[in-house]
Amino acid sequence: MVNTLILAKPRGYCAGVARAVEAVEKVLEIYSPPVYVKHAIVHNVNVVKDLERKGAIFVEEVKEIPKNSVVVFSAHGSPPHQYEEAKNRNLKLIDAVCPLVTKVHVEAKTYAQKGYTIIQVGHRGHLEPIGVEGEVRGVNGEYYLVDNKIDAEKIDVKRDEIAILTQTTLSLDDTSEIIDILRKKFPRALFPPSKDICYATENRQAAVKLLAKKAELVLVIGSETSSNSNRLREVAESYGSRAYLIDDVTYINDKWLEGAKVVGLTSGASVPEYLIDEAISYFKKLGVEKIQEVEAVEENVYFPLPAEVRGRISI
Repeated sequence: MVNTLILAKPRGYCAGVARAVEAVEKVLEIYSPPVYVKHAIVHNVNVVKDLERKGAIFVEEVKEIPKNSVVVFSAHGSPPHQYEEAKNRNLKLIDAVCPLVTKVHVEAKTYAQKGYTIIQVGHRGHLEPIGVEGEVRGVNGEYYLVDNKIDAEKIDVKRDEIAILTQTTLSLDDTSEIIDILRKKFPRALFPPSKDICYATENRQAAVKLLAKKAELVLVIGSETSSNSNRLREVAESYGSRAYLIDDVTYINDKWLEGAKVVGLTSGASVPEYLIDEAISYFKKLGVEKIQEVEAVEENVYFPLPAEVRGRISI
């Protein structure tokens, strides 16, 4: 029977997600529905549903948006041609891309313009690498995506001018192994001045490692589409704990709790705190009275809203 619940800290919204979600809410306030959002603003089904109830309409392609409409581009970044398409459709564009993703875009474009081949460590099909590839192809650069260690072993680039970047939401441990392979294969390759995995991903993974050392079972609140949430589950498992990824408290299977006295609870960087609160209430109803926190690092990063909505009031 569960007698202790341990909460990871930090958990939940990072600064980039908080900025993106607030940007959509602000745009809805300023312009009134409908407001279009290209792709899920962040990868969390509950956040998307909450915003849909407020009047946001989510689309995957810019061409789906009626001309002269208002659109918010998601936190994950977008390739350059989609900005051009928005301009051609006379859309009022508010870009909610995370500043840390923008940093990787700028690095990729800058290196490509200097003639470097870009190798990015990231997940195939995720919007971040798609956006970065668009930046590189837009300046006629050469781009390769490395998804895993097998990709890293197989990649063959016959030149020394190589720059290696990473997606911001990866597992630190897995990325380290892939980077080691690439360093050996391409000893003259350039790496960006600072690592690309964002502070929030790093901090949440550090916290879940502490959690996994104390808990037999770790529950990660987050959506299947969320890269950083999936990595949290994987990290917890790699540190010896059973771990499950759930969208919210309704997904908890009572059988998972059998034999677990200590349960750890955390959430991905795109998860609102109320979902954690609901899970805490669930365990309280089970009779769990001992609720603790384990903190890896204090987090106090803030990103200002996009300039188009900063300081605006409803009209």
